This record gives sequence, C-alpha cells and structure tokens, in this order.
Amino acid sequence: MPTLDDLRNKWFIKFDSSNSSFPPVSRHMGTNVSNYTDGNRVVPIIDGQNYMKIWHDSIRNMIGKSNCEIYHSAWRQEAVRTLGNSIPSSGALVTLKDAQNGGVTLYLLFCRNLSTYTFNARSVIWLRTRGVWRACLDNRFPPSGSNHQKFVCLKDPSATKAMMGSIDISIPRWDTTLHLHVDPNRDPAAKPTHDVGIVIEGPAVADLEWSFRERWNDSTRTLGLKPLIPPLPKINTPVSSLGSVGTHSVQVLHTYGITSTFFGYSWSPAGEFTIWASYLGAIKTANNYIYIEDQFFLPFGDPTLLKGQTADTDIIYQLGEAIKRGVKVAVLVPSDIEDSGIVSIIRPYQKYQRNIGINYLATIAASHPGDFVIASLHNGVSPIYVHSKIMICDDEFVLVGSANICQRSMTHDSEIHAGIVDSVNQFASELRKTLWSGHLQRPPSELEDPITSYEIFKKDALSNHGRLRSYPITRPSKPPLSHERIMRNLVDPYAGPPRV
Repeated sequence: MPTLDDLRNKWFIKFDSSNSSFPPVSRHMGTNVSNYTDGNRVVPIIDGQNYMKIWHDSIRNMIGKSNCEIYHSAWRQEAVRTLGNSIPSSGALVTLKDAQNGGVTLYLLFCRNLSTYTFNARSVIWLRTRGVWRACLDNRFPPSGSNHQKFVCLKDPSATKAMMGSIDISIPRWDTTLHLHVDPNRDPAAKPTHDVGIVIEGPAVADLEWSFRERWNDSTRTLGLKPLIPPLPKINTPVSSLGSVGTHSVQVLHTYGITSTFFGYSWSPAGEFTIWASYLGAIKTANNYIYIEDQFFLPFGDPTLLKGQTADTDIIYQLGEAIKRGVKVAVLVPSDIEDSGIVSIIRPYQKYQRNIGINYLATIAASHPGDFVIASLHNGVSPIYVHSKIMICDDEFVLVGSANICQRSMTHDSEIHAGIVDSVNQFASELRKTLWSGHLQRPPSELEDPITSYEIFKKDALSNHGRLRSYPITRPSKPPLSHERIMRNLVDPYAGPPRV
C-alpha cells in the first residue's frame, strides 16, 4: 500500500512561487491558506437532505454556547426547510436568526449576480430586518460571473467543523437518496437532484476559515448591500487551531478570475487557478480509471481544433490523452433533456458544447486501449438532476467542491474545492463504492474492484439498468446561432491568464 507521502507527492499539486507553470500553480496574493494539512477526518455526505440536516443540527447545537461563530458562503441561499417540507421550523433563515439571537456571531456572504440576486437579496433583507446584520451580498467577480463558493465554517469550541461541496442551502438542492419522483418532504418547486458534499474536522478547517476571512476582510470591502449598522466589522477573532483527528490529508483549492479590483478582490489582477491545475494534474497522473460527476462537463473549445497550450490545459482534451494511455473514464452528467443552464435560452449552447467533448472522447475510445462511458440518472419515472462536482482517480484521490468542468468554473467565477488522500488509502475507494452502489442499485460488496465495477457501470448505463441511463453520443451538424460568441461571453467565459 502506498504511504501518505507517496499519495501526497503523487496527487497534490506542487506550488510554484515563480508562476512558471500554466495554469499558475500558486495561491492568490497575501493568502494564509496552507499548501495542505494532514490529520483530518473527512466524511462524504450524499444528497441535500443529509447535508442540510447536518448544517441545521450543527447550528442549532451552537445556540446558547459562548465563543461560537459561523462563516457561511453561498451561491444561493433561501428559506428552504432543511429537515424537509413537513418541518416548517427547520427553515434555513429562521435557523440563522435563532443562532444570532442565541449568541452565535454570524458572517454571511451570498452571491450578488443576476441569476441569484432575487433569492439572495430577499434573504439578506429578511435576515437584516431580524437583527442578522452581518448578512451581505458579495459582488466581487469578473463581469457576468459569480461567487460560486459553497461552504460553511462552524466554529463551535466543542465541535468545530467545516462543510463544503456542491450543495446550496436552497430549495432546488433538497432531496433524499431515494430521489423519488414525488416526495411530500421535497418542495413542489424542486425536482430529484443528486449532490455530493463533505464534512471536515481537523487542521483543514483553518484553511476554509482563511478562505472566508480573506474575502470578508479584503481591502476592497465592496459587499453589495450595505449593512444597516455601519461600519461592517472585520473578523478579528483567532483562526481555529485544531489537532489531528483522522487519516485524511486535504489540499484546499480555489478559482479567482483575473479582473480589476473594481470588479474583484485585491488579488484579482493575478487571480488563482489551483482547482484547474489540480484537475489537470490528476488526470495526467491517473493510470487505471477516472470517475467524474459534473453538472456541465464542457470542453473549453473543440478539442479536435485546439493547439499547443490551449489544448494541453483543456480538461476534456486531457481526458482523451488519458484514454489513449489506457485509462477507463466514466462520467455522470444531467440528462440531455434536463435544464443544464441558468435560463432556457442557453440550453442548446451548453448541450452542443458538451456533445463536442463527448463525441471527441468516444471517438478516441473506439481506437485506443482505454475506454469511455457517459451516463445520466433516472428514477424510473423522471430524470435525476446531476448537480455534483467530483472526480475520483484510481481509488486513491478525490476532488470535490463547487467547481464544474468548464472554463467558467476553472478560470472565471470564484470556486472552492478540496483534494483528498488518505493515509490508510480507503477514502477514495469507499466513496466510489458508495456512489456506485446508489447509482447501480447494487451492494458495495459487489463493487470492490474498480475495474470490474467500471464494466458493471458501463453495462448498466448502456442497458439503462438501475438508475443509470445512457447519455446519447451525438453531435449536431450545425452549431446554434452565434454559438461561439454566446459561449465565450455569456455561458462559459474565460478570465484566466493569457494562453499562447
């Protein structure tokens, strides 16, 4: 079995202060986030019901205690009933208000962009009028972008932890692992949805705290709606200092697009692209299999036409290179009839772009030693929307967080991800078996070997067995009208370093 040093050296990105690599493997300017931490306990949380229950219960358990703080970053935040529709008292905004009234200090950053403004502004106003005045909208990102980071630091002296992943504390993200077509506990406005998050205990919590504090305290201080009681205070309390509690090493990663400080943070002229670098590094390192769940899964351009540095740093292109080496690649995305966009007008553009990449990978797999299968989820009556953002490689390495595979998430919007290895080398394999057990409707004991399990995954996808449905590998003969212009300016913009 590989040692922890072996796993970290193999999978974690190596920071290059000279920025000689592309994309730059360096932190944003002035950060205190560490290169990685050991001794963490990381627990995967599958789907919104389980994640929101932990969020709700953890906050409720802080009420009445001293020296408790909550740092919460959200793309979309609203009054979802976190314990299910039948329990009105579990509303997320009520829970935050009660925490404030119970002595917990809250710092809340919600995204302020066009697609979330209605939800988030309503939540900020509701909270502020009830005394939660450190609730803010954060508008520091490149034009047409967003703050897409989804995480919370729960600073409870008796049980400090952090949570992160793909799950917004919002109505569309609440669902059980059953993914029923009709569920009385799910809001009528929501549909079956699959998500993945994690709970972290240990030294890595400090890196999540720094990730929030650096945004809150940044010198730009342009936090959208102004507080009712100025001035908005900076966070000056100590960062958590937590000892070893487990076997997991965690590398916290970010995306911050390059833009002027008028639109972004003080470090925006340089940005950070460590999520992108980690995805590329892991794909190049994988020898046996790569498993991806992703909401978008878009190539940066047409991989058949990309050249040089642009090709080398396109994630879909590198997946093709992995297939050429003999790696098996399995991908789970939303059904092609699902809404994969912000508004219906951009669905055809995203679908066409995804199909370019899928067709490219399928073509390579047909004549090379590796393999490729792509699927979506279905509950037997309706599609299950895939909203998770995760990659597992060789039963050794996991990437999980808020970033999708697309230019927007890797170079433009603010995102946060975690790379994870395990000194006893069980985390990645156990997570793969848990996910595939749910998707294949088979016990984990049948999925011990990853390569045998991959063949089961592919067979079930092609035969529409269990929850898997085969995603059609097609490419329209003509792109939608103004495809390139709309992709680059609206759907999938680029705010990374100049490419040559």
